[in-house]
Amino acid sequence: MAEYTFDGFKLRNASGSKVGELEGSYVRAPNAALLGEVQGNNIRDSRGKKLLEFDGKNIKDDRGKKITTIDEIKKLIEGESGIELVAMWYFFIVIKPPR
Repeated sequence: MAEYTFDGFKLRNASGSKVGELEGSYVRAPNAALLGEVQGNNIRDSRGKKLLEFDGKNIKDDRGKKITTIDEIKKLIEGESGIELVAMWYFFIVIKPPR
């Protein structure tokens, strides 16, 4: 069973608390702080620097090195596959913003 669920807009933990959300193409923390942006196949930080690239199966860092796959992310987060799911995984599971 996945530790998180993502409905396309909000990422929630197992107890149902909101961990983060997607507002249009912007990724926001629960306190509405801007963390990053989904831009095409790329995920960028709040300053516009490219962090990740998603090719539909593999997630690569800004230098093109494969870091994981969508299948690995889906083991942690239940939801529809896509760049949005990858963004939520990165900003809220890998980085874990301060609360």
